[in-house]
Amino acid sequence: MPRVGLTDRFREAAEAARARLATHGVIADADAIHGIPPMPPQEADLAAAERARALGAPDPYSLITHDEVVALTGIPVGGPTLTYADDDIGVRFEAEDGHRRVWSFGVHAGHAVDERIPFDPVSWFEWMVDLVDDAEPVPGLGDAAVYGRGMLYVRGEGRAFYVLIDAPEGSPAKLWATRIARRVLERLADGEVA
Repeated sequence: MPRVGLTDRFREAAEAARARLATHGVIADADAIHGIPPMPPQEADLAAAERARALGAPDPYSLITHDEVVALTGIPVGGPTLTYADDDIGVRFEAEDGHRRVWSFGVHAGHAVDERIPFDPVSWFEWMVDLVDDAEPVPGLGDAAVYGRGMLYVRGEGRAFYVLIDAPEGSPAKLWATRIARRVLERLADGEVA
């Protein structure tokens, strides 16, 4: 019997989610959730990604895959869009329904701000967590993890990153963020993050 890899399982789960949507005829349904196509990176985006990599960031597209996000959340998101700030870079996946409600799932890895000071995941994590008013520890996730208002900050496997969930009220944002963060940690541990 052939061995099924973890990547194959996520792809199969994503395909099953898409098949359920098609079977139930929700494609034309205003309540149906549809993936938003990704924004292709522009020249400035690629330059920012190259700079982030030079400052210690991982390849943002290797943090989490489309099929993993679909399988972990059950939301049929579109492909990855590059997103970044001065000290982090990542990817975002989005979906919306016919009522203009949006689901957004982002994973961002920290990096140094400039060449003078090397990136320290512990300092970056602590600085980011200090910005969260209602921080709630999430035990058993990496070396340290804190959740607050749709953001889950995680430190582990020599990296610091956050998962950002923006979803309609009542969505299980903390559950989704925890599942995604756990998968990012697995990818880091397995060497799947470049």
